[in-house]
Amino acid sequence: MEKKYSSFSRRLIQRVTLTVLVIMAIISVLVFYVSVIGILMFNQVHYSDIMNNAKEKMTSMMNKVEVSSDNIVDELTWHLSTPEQVFSTIEYELNTNQHLYGAGVSFIPNYYPQEGLLFEPYALRSKNGITLRDISSDTHDYTKAEWYLQGIESSKGVWSNPYFDPDGGGDILCTFSRQLLTPEGKVVGVFGIDMTLEELYTIVVDNFKKENEKSPIHSFIPKDSKYQIYSFIIAPDGTYIVHPDMNRTLITNFDNFATGKDSVQYRRLGAAMKAGKTGDMNVTVDGIHSVVYYAPLLNSGWSMGVVVPRNSMLIPGYIISSIIIILILLGLFIIFLICHTTIQRTTKPLIQLTKSTEEVARGEFNAILPEIKTNDEIRHLRDSFDNMQKSLSLYVKELTETTAQKASMENELDVARKIQMAMLPMKWPAFPERNDIDIYGSVTPAKAVGGDLYDIHIQNGKLYFCIGDVAGKGVPASLVMSTVISTFHTLSAFEDNPARIISSMSSSLAERNGNMIFVTFFAGVLDLSTGELLFSNAGHNAPMIISGGKAEMLKIDPNVPMGIEPDWKYSMQKMTLSPDMMLFLYTDGLTEATRNDGKMFEEERVLKHLSGVDDGISAQNIITHMLKAVNKFVGNAEQSDDLTMLTLRLTKEYKSK
Repeated sequence: MEKKYSSFSRRLIQRVTLTVLVIMAIISVLVFYVSVIGILMFNQVHYSDIMNNAKEKMTSMMNKVEVSSDNIVDELTWHLSTPEQVFSTIEYELNTNQHLYGAGVSFIPNYYPQEGLLFEPYALRSKNGITLRDISSDTHDYTKAEWYLQGIESSKGVWSNPYFDPDGGGDILCTFSRQLLTPEGKVVGVFGIDMTLEELYTIVVDNFKKENEKSPIHSFIPKDSKYQIYSFIIAPDGTYIVHPDMNRTLITNFDNFATGKDSVQYRRLGAAMKAGKTGDMNVTVDGIHSVVYYAPLLNSGWSMGVVVPRNSMLIPGYIISSIIIILILLGLFIIFLICHTTIQRTTKPLIQLTKSTEEVARGEFNAILPEIKTNDEIRHLRDSFDNMQKSLSLYVKELTETTAQKASMENELDVARKIQMAMLPMKWPAFPERNDIDIYGSVTPAKAVGGDLYDIHIQNGKLYFCIGDVAGKGVPASLVMSTVISTFHTLSAFEDNPARIISSMSSSLAERNGNMIFVTFFAGVLDLSTGELLFSNAGHNAPMIISGGKAEMLKIDPNVPMGIEPDWKYSMQKMTLSPDMMLFLYTDGLTEATRNDGKMFEEERVLKHLSGVDDGISAQNIITHMLKAVNKFVGNAEQSDDLTMLTLRLTKEYKSK
């Protein structure tokens, strides 16, 4: 009858406050998250409103200028008879519109012949009243000024970018200019109203100093810190019109400060502002992660931006949530002290069991486990460890025997691999006594032993060579491979027709092929005195000819692989191999080399890599080149098939001979 254990976990859970700790931790995270996100959302709305208020102030001021311009132009249209009338009208309108700094008319050349070529009556407001004068001169050709060229073409008016005017107000001005027409509708000049850059600064810069003083983090950062809120205005080309840093105004471009890893986002912000769009964007400004709110200003083409450092938005939330979390942590610490004392008393038996299990972990499987008197989960755990001890002892014994057997098998496979490799030509150069032929081969089995093969030997002035691939891998393929090499060596000693050699080998293999193992095979006989190459193919990959920096596949009769049809008559083909041609043979382990994504190397890549080699490259370097190419292609993918390559060519010594 199975023993019933009382619930140790139930007794422990009564004293442990882990659940409370988890709940409190979750509450802490939620409090922190909600506090930060809530204040962040509040600040986003708050600073968006600040942006809109600043925009409304700017728009209102510019709109007043435009409305005044409409009224004054209507009045001037009927007072163009004499220069005195013009002066009188401008003075009257400037007195009436107290918000205007200066206004004037730039007439087209020779409009008033008695005043000379150029005539530009201008009224300027100062502390001493309104000053009237003609500011045209030989050095002041207003007809080339930006505000004149734009205004003469505009009936609705256009705002100019700020510029320094030494002749009018002697200050940095922005001009709203528009056409001045006669009652008959003829353009006679440009009427302009000037606004000083100082007026823009009052709204754009000074007003935000008050906002910084009201900021919740004002007491935590210095007044001159970069973490202050500020605004700026840029022209359609990105030039700073207004910026708290006077060194940037009218000198630098917004895009000039697009540096670092966030430069793409910074340029995207500049593009949006120059395009007259409205919105906000997270971007790094002068090294500070900020939110920039932006909007266009009336019809001026300018764009206003308000830069709010993210810390200005997040720190209040951090402070509030941190205070709450500190209080929660104090409560958690008290709970921890209570739980710690309780758990120590409750888990004392587990400590004794732990010491025993550590001895077991060190390999002392006969270590004595402590006696547990309580009939609960700890007693159950102790009994389970006792069973584990016995199982581990038995498992280690079986593992020792299995490891010894595996080591013996691996040793035997290593010996088999060495025997197999010894059957292939592995000494290079293969024929050191001859200088009329360059030949090199390599084989890389997919397992310890494989089924790929190649062979070369010279007799009676002819080079006999072959390459093949036994279907399958491992030990069965290696046994067939050994038979094929031996048979080729034997038959080629008496026969120089590669087709008859393959036919004989296929018949012999088919008669004893109960396992239906077939072999793709290519054999050739090269006459070293004439360069004539006789070859025959048994279902193997077509070799490639490299000549003149180009590679192409040799046209061959496919035929069937050896070992399938005992009576198949294999065809023989021939060609002449000249010294400027190289023959490259390979198995499908090259073309079917596969990456992890399933793509194979294929013949096209083989041709591509062979076509780029130098004409004088050696046979060994060709194979080294291809091995590097295929290894780079497959990367860390496991080799799925044997890979064998054989390259040969007649040398220049053959040509001279």
